[in-house]
Amino acid sequence: MNVLAINVGNSRTAAGWFSKGRIRRSARSETASPVILEAVANDEMPDGIVIGSVAPRWNKTWARLVKKVFPKVRVLWMDHRLDFGIGVDLKRPDQTGHDRFADAVAAAELCGVPCIACDFGTATTFNLVLPKRGFAGGVIAPGYGMWFDALASAAQLPKLKPGGIKLKTGRNTEEAMRLSARWGYRGMVTEILWQLGKACGKKDPCICATGGYAKSVLADAGLKIPVYPDLTLHGLARIYELNSR
Repeated sequence: MNVLAINVGNSRTAAGWFSKGRIRRSARSETASPVILEAVANDEMPDGIVIGSVAPRWNKTWARLVKKVFPKVRVLWMDHRLDFGIGVDLKRPDQTGHDRFADAVAAAELCGVPCIACDFGTATTFNLVLPKRGFAGGVIAPGYGMWFDALASAAQLPKLKPGGIKLKTGRNTEEAMRLSARWGYRGMVTEILWQLGKACGKKDPCICATGGYAKSVLADAGLKIPVYPDLTLHGLARIYELNSR
């Protein structure tokens, strides 16, 4: 089965072509354009399309684009009531982001359980999957870029783009801000992983990561965690397969 998976995010949209158990090609765009769909389809026709979105304001636009490019293909919109192939132990699943469900499903399949799927995007999410409970929630934290945005909201502090720095002390304002992000964000990530790891009991969880900041953050923190750039798209495509039987 060939599945076109679309993940509509806050900052950009990702699309991927899922075939024979994995994402074969993917593309990302900051604007709603049919180009991204045509790029991943590569002149092939999908058997189905699945769309997950954490940005409802873009849903109608993407619905129109998909119908225009693939008018006869079934479209499945993510919903918390779908079959995920794993249990869901959440108080308000209807308030949980579609990307978090997809990350949990993909991590459970690719890594086994217990596992923690870390998504370093606009926000940083840590999604915990346990053997008996399934997707058991996790943690939502500020994204790496948000650290700099928060500092810039204070008077007289500049707005900086995310970037690393390797110094022992910040000797000017920019250096001091960058060190706070480097050490503070690293400390936040390692502490959250440690705390969630305790919820797994005696068995250490498998940890995987995705998202635009994943590689740089993990390298800076010295954490040897595998990064799957298309983890969310993989999860969305698997959810489509589970709900097309």
